[in-house]
Amino acid sequence: MFSGVQRIGPPPARTSRYGRFYAPLALGMTALAFVPPFRDGDVTGEYGTTFHRSFGTVFEMAARPAGGPAVLAIGLFAVLVVFLVAGALRDGSIALPIGIAVLAALMALMFVTKPGTGTPAPALSDAGRAGLVLVVCTAVLAVAHAVHLSVLNRRPVSYGTAPGSPGTPPPRSG
Repeated sequence: MFSGVQRIGPPPARTSRYGRFYAPLALGMTALAFVPPFRDGDVTGEYGTTFHRSFGTVFEMAARPAGGPAVLAIGLFAVLVVFLVAGALRDGSIALPIGIAVLAALMALMFVTKPGTGTPAPALSDAGRAGLVLVVCTAVLAVAHAVHLSVLNRRPVSYGTAPGSPGTPPPRSG
């Protein structure tokens, strides 16, 4: 059926293949919230006293009196998972991969700076290192997706000649 608009050239490429990566990343991010990101250890105090520091999961850190950064991390995790699920289910807007990249970069920054953990900052546990790798990979994937979408949006698409332009027949009357 002819719709009156002729499309010349191949159809624009879809970027739905990125959704195949966003769904497993959402599951991985959800699992990250339930494992301890920091390694427990003994710390020697100023006067030679030694005490044991245990951090636990992000939820356990948020339950402590100085758990503000952990509450922020839980919020970032939740919004990032929602964005990843949305990215797995829909295709099109460049805002979604940009949002995913920004949230993943903020999570990576929190893994590196370890806010609210005190001095000396604890080492990342194996799960914490895996989480850092996961959020960095998520940020890189989302940036690639955003670049892909921006390049696709710049691609010139010809819809045929405009009515009244040279070389087109005049419209029929009557």
